[in-house]
Amino acid sequence: MKLRVSLHFAGDDIRSVGILSEQGRESIFAFDESFLASGLSPSPFRLPPARGVQAYDGRGGMETFGLFEDALPDGWGRRIVDTRFRRLRGRLPSLLERLACLGDDGMGALTFHPIDESMVEGDRGDFRLETLAESAWAFDDNRAEDVLPELRRAAGSSGGARPKMNVGINPRTGLVCAPGAHLPQGYEPWIVKFNTRAEGPDAGRREFAYSEIARDAGADVAECRLIETKAGVFFATKRFDRSPGGRRLHMHSAAGLLHADFRTPGDECAILFKLSDALTRDYAAKTELFRRACLNVLFHNRDDHLKNFAFLMNEKGVWRPAPFFDFTFAQGPNGWQTLSVSGEGEHPGEADLLRLADDVSLRRADAAAVLDRVKSVRDEWRDRLQNLGVKLPTPPTI
Repeated sequence: MKLRVSLHFAGDDIRSVGILSEQGRESIFAFDESFLASGLSPSPFRLPPARGVQAYDGRGGMETFGLFEDALPDGWGRRIVDTRFRRLRGRLPSLLERLACLGDDGMGALTFHPIDESMVEGDRGDFRLETLAESAWAFDDNRAEDVLPELRRAAGSSGGARPKMNVGINPRTGLVCAPGAHLPQGYEPWIVKFNTRAEGPDAGRREFAYSEIARDAGADVAECRLIETKAGVFFATKRFDRSPGGRRLHMHSAAGLLHADFRTPGDECAILFKLSDALTRDYAAKTELFRRACLNVLFHNRDDHLKNFAFLMNEKGVWRPAPFFDFTFAQGPNGWQTLSVSGEGEHPGEADLLRLADDVSLRRADAAAVLDRVKSVRDEWRDRLQNLGVKLPTPPTI
């Protein structure tokens, strides 16, 4: 089996990148000559544009090159794909078959053809979020023999442990439709997260409150909202890999760019700054990353692994950090910060953050101003979290 990989930026702006195939269990990729002439480099460190065939080197505990690994569903979305595929074919899908299941609306701008239409079929009409939520919970509780088509379309390309849906939302009417490369007029691309039974009903409110905290601290955050339904209150965030007018942006996680195993703690936060310098050469981008490090430490988001940081590339090959996402109160492995700060993972604090700023060549005055603002926001929000009815899963340590 072979897949043609393309970057679909908008409408007819589709750039064929190359051919992905397998030899045994080894991923093989060959760039198109026409793409090599374009000057674009969608994964410059681990799959740089070059003539000839390149084989995945096995780094990072991934199934394939990080460029394509980022497109694969993981966690909950992977279970959705596996359940449907096993029901149709009596077995689990191969790597290329998983990618063929994505359809034309996976995260970012990458597309894979031919598409497995049996996995992406389903009504594109309007539906209710509570129906989707009930179906997701039934699937989670092993009460569903098959996967609702709308759930399969909405969740089949998502990552993370929580049920996460790519949908179109009409902000004027509140109606929701299945995702697609071309949403109906008046609909916008959003991601809606359903809480799991283990998290309880407050997970959405908690993540929304944290998005407001990040915004107050000056972080770049996509538009977020809470959606109230008969089934509960859900957190929603507008997709930042889509821009007004339907243009798409290529998205690549830090883990995928570096072929880093994000599941294993021990990476240094400083690696993000080196990555940003190499991609963007933008001091403001580095300042933004420092702001996020301060937020993660001071607001106890210890699940700050490398797949929760990403970069976006436009059709001209210009990179920038993706907006801050998956920011919420969370424990890391054994309660430690997943990304250690200047070598400190157990109890990182202000001194470690300022040492990080020095290590990555941030001006001390700029770093101090960012840290002071985050501390001020923390002081303001301690009481507001309680007033909003947001319950933290463990005694507050922010």
